[in-house]
Amino acid sequence: MKRRLGFLEASMYAGADTPVNVVFPVKITGEIDEAALVSALQKIQQKHPFLNVTVETDAQGMPWYVTSESILPIPLRIVDRLSEETWIDEAETEWGTPFNQTNLPMARIAWVRSGQVSELLVVCHHCIGDATSAMTIMRELLECLGNPATNLPRYLAFLPQALVPEAVRKNILNRLAGKAIAGITRVFLLAVSGMKEVVKDHFYTIRWKLSEEETATLLSVCKEEGIHLNTALILVFMRAFGRARNVRTSGRMFASVDMRRFLPEIQKDHLFPFPSMVGLETPKEKNGFREQANALKARLHKQLEKTDAARLLLFSEYLVPLYPRSIKYAKAGKGGHDFAFANIGRIPLNETYGPLRVTEVHCPLSRFPMGNPSKVSVSTFRGRMDFAFHSEEKYIARQDAEFIIGTAMKLLKKHLLESRPLTIPDLK
Repeated sequence: MKRRLGFLEASMYAGADTPVNVVFPVKITGEIDEAALVSALQKIQQKHPFLNVTVETDAQGMPWYVTSESILPIPLRIVDRLSEETWIDEAETEWGTPFNQTNLPMARIAWVRSGQVSELLVVCHHCIGDATSAMTIMRELLECLGNPATNLPRYLAFLPQALVPEAVRKNILNRLAGKAIAGITRVFLLAVSGMKEVVKDHFYTIRWKLSEEETATLLSVCKEEGIHLNTALILVFMRAFGRARNVRTSGRMFASVDMRRFLPEIQKDHLFPFPSMVGLETPKEKNGFREQANALKARLHKQLEKTDAARLLLFSEYLVPLYPRSIKYAKAGKGGHDFAFANIGRIPLNETYGPLRVTEVHCPLSRFPMGNPSKVSVSTFRGRMDFAFHSEEKYIARQDAEFIIGTAMKLLKKHLLESRPLTIPDLK
């Protein structure tokens, strides 16, 4: 493979020295054999084309994927597991470490190791894979460790141009729209070209979980009351942001949606770098909670129905020459939304793989040093809902984030679990 990154891919790259990393931590009990782990990583690297590329930048500042026949193996970094929280420090290290070394793949593994308990951290650059991609690598890693005879069939790398049907590409209205979008964007970027980069270097992540009983109750109440869980969670965080006095808010958020649902050519187990984002406005508090949550659901689904991935990819092609200026703006801008929200759903891992047992899973989470870094992620594993709030001190102070989290959980209790106990978690 030797091709220029598409605009959406390049937007996830942001330069060799800028870490835009996805980190997915999983806790394992059972003895992991180092040689078996290395062998599993070899199989995974052979399967996925994106694990055999490096990114090179040309004289115009445009990044290219380049397949290297002599690329090195996926790096494995081993550290001693000194406490239950060692993995937290290692996750911070991985988020802050760029993929800028020569001839190394854009993914790596951190193994926080002790005798019978370990954490495995899958780390990949967002320009080769999203959260689903990180989960795929983890699942394949555990499958190969549990059964060394596991076979991982290879697949061909996708080409963004091939995802756009010829009828869409040749449509004169689409071509005019693409040129118009590029022209408007060019003028806008010229107007903001004097903005200075906002350095974001004090990131933090706050994680908490609901118990199995609390998760089951929440799911049951939503089902009984006819409330859409995803938009109920979005709504409580919208309201919580609105009540945070020290946080500048716009009443708008972005919901992350797996782009694969619109692109059947990209299989669930293929590495793919970028999601689709759906913008939602905070509804007015004139109706009840259920009505507001379901109104958000209707708006979300309406926008999903209108999503035309082929046209989006076509229009993005017209923006490729603007990439250097757009990244400069992204690093200087603050974004026009309050937060991004990703409901990953059930983590697609088994509880056991041969002699290994998966005892705890944490939300895969990406860190964006561009625009608004604030993000809420939620996932479920072994009947427990896991949350993560991610931001940066200069954007949202940690104490304000803790207020937002506490308020959101209290609203969840008030509107869905008033008569049933819900423990407000200790924040870590």
